[in-house]
Amino acid sequence: MDHTLHTKRLHGAIWAALASLALLPASHAQSQDTTTATSNTVNTLDNIVITATGTEVDLRDAPASISVISREEIERKPVTSIAELLNTVPGVSGGYAATGAQSKIKIRGLPEAYTLILVDGKRQGSSAHTNYRPDLGQQDLDWISPEMIERIEVVRGPMSSLYGSDAMGGVINIITRKVSPVWAGTFTSNYSKPDNSDRGDTYQLGANVSGPLTESLGLRLGGNVTRRTADDVAGGASGTRNQNVNALLNWQITPDQSISADVAQGIQRATPSTQLAANGNPIVAAWGSSKLTHTSYGLTHDGRYGSVSSKVNLYHNKYENKGSSAASNSSETILDGKIDLPYTLFVDNLLSTGLQWKREELENSDTIGTVPVTWNGDASPGAKLDSNTWAVFGENQMFLRDDLTLTLGLRMDHHEKYGNHWSPRGYLVYHPTEAWTLKGGIARGFRAPNLKENSAGAATQSGGNGCRSLAGMGWTSSSTNADGTRGCYMAGNPNLEPETSTSYEFGAGYAANGWSVEATYFHTDFKNKIDYAPLGLINGYWWTRMENAQKARTRGLEASLRVPLLSTLEWRSNLTRMFESKNLSTGQDLLVVPKLTINSDLNWRITDRWTANLSAQYVGKQSVPSEIPRGGLTFAKAYTTFDLTTHYDVNQNLTLRAGVINLTNKSTLDSGNNYDSGNRTYFVGLTSRF
Repeated sequence: MDHTLHTKRLHGAIWAALASLALLPASHAQSQDTTTATSNTVNTLDNIVITATGTEVDLRDAPASISVISREEIERKPVTSIAELLNTVPGVSGGYAATGAQSKIKIRGLPEAYTLILVDGKRQGSSAHTNYRPDLGQQDLDWISPEMIERIEVVRGPMSSLYGSDAMGGVINIITRKVSPVWAGTFTSNYSKPDNSDRGDTYQLGANVSGPLTESLGLRLGGNVTRRTADDVAGGASGTRNQNVNALLNWQITPDQSISADVAQGIQRATPSTQLAANGNPIVAAWGSSKLTHTSYGLTHDGRYGSVSSKVNLYHNKYENKGSSAASNSSETILDGKIDLPYTLFVDNLLSTGLQWKREELENSDTIGTVPVTWNGDASPGAKLDSNTWAVFGENQMFLRDDLTLTLGLRMDHHEKYGNHWSPRGYLVYHPTEAWTLKGGIARGFRAPNLKENSAGAATQSGGNGCRSLAGMGWTSSSTNADGTRGCYMAGNPNLEPETSTSYEFGAGYAANGWSVEATYFHTDFKNKIDYAPLGLINGYWWTRMENAQKARTRGLEASLRVPLLSTLEWRSNLTRMFESKNLSTGQDLLVVPKLTINSDLNWRITDRWTANLSAQYVGKQSVPSEIPRGGLTFAKAYTTFDLTTHYDVNQNLTLRAGVINLTNKSTLDSGNNYDSGNRTYFVGLTSRF
């Protein structure tokens, strides 16, 4: 039988099975406590989240669009990158490839720079500008062992009123496991092998152990090693070798006062293919740094004073690109604190207020201070940049009635270059009945220019693609600069203003007896969008520079569904429909975003110990850069992939897992995409608890 026809028939059969199961009579529905978590993150009634407000709140009452990835989902299959878990969340795209732009997570059609990554509420920092270009390295999601993670909270939409810059698109908060009151731990091992011998295998080991040292001291230790061999096929993925270790010491001074200290270090390496092409270069080049290190340490104080609680964090993140011949590192030092104060004024209220101070430093002698004279005629500065910012914020939850809550938030960020910026937010959550939830709000978001964007001396050289806007000014591919180089310099601009956005969303949801359905419409307008604009030939160099010259808009719909088909069988699905993700000034799409994404999942508890899961992911038509001279767009076709996994609890201390990823061996390259998701891959693994 023709392979293509066979694959299409198999796709159709699997989707038909999913659809027919969805149409089983409602009489099969059972209570929620008979169902189990699945790989899609539809809200459940008893989830408590903290990222949407900074305080604990039931998921249904959270004043934001938020999803939770549970511990069970993390353990279901090998997690070589957290992005593989995140792309099943409504409103989230990316994580489709092991390397490259499509390996990175985007929220609601915005690039990855608009998503703030937190670990236990603390900023993770960014390694992007330790590379020559910020798009040439991994997203900073995988500096923590999956064994340490209790859950992941994903907030979709601007959260600048709480978290400031970088949270314009949303927030990913990785919540780690607490120190156990008795000594306990887990050990996980996974091995994945593609059915194509030219594809690289993946090995993974992870461990987490914690327990008491004394009655008041507790210790947690964790670590992870992941190694993926590079593909030996053109267009494939480069190899990676990632490792990290971490430690946390918690001192419970009194039942209401605790201090914790944490330290962590990770190393990420990118490796090329061992096979060489005809030109003598590796078939697949390394994507990312040959050695990038991340070091972090911090102190946290948690206190409770009757009904009032407080938290103070002091922490430091540093990234060093040791694989670069140039001096290249970035760091953040942050002090933040907040107080949660319940009070009554006409109605019950909960006020969260706090402050934050942050110092950023960046050194990259490859791209900062690389030309003798900048576009504004000044001498190019040295290779180091720094800035200081501080902020104050407050958010008040007003419990107007038992079924109605209004949340009002406001944050003021002060930057030494661009001054003060205000980010307000208002959000209503209403339960007209016990089963129904209506929610919606409006929020202002902002993203401050980063250190490279607001420095005239931070100039990345382009070999041609970044210079095309200069063609109307006389630039050609053979044009040279004063230093004899070809191409142009892409510079920052100290006169930039922050990007701002105004976002609206409205959602409705129903949940009862294990069933749930919800939908959210979102609309965001952007002003002062930052992008490169042509300057011309200045001081002997061809220049483009960052400008606040553009407007943009994103609109879309997120929806999810949970159906308990039988007492042992549950179906969950979600979809994201992007109506628009466009730069209004140029008319082009903001980035590669599928028009429609659907995640569908069947989870079958065969016995009390044995569970099987069939999941499908449909990635719709999306625009990709074309090979047309001077730019242009084309479109890649939609495609569907399927995963089949199973795990068996041998006893309470040992779980075995196995499965097939990309069951039908679907090639994204055959669909016209500019990324490779790999071949069909088999995996086996185990988790041991002690």
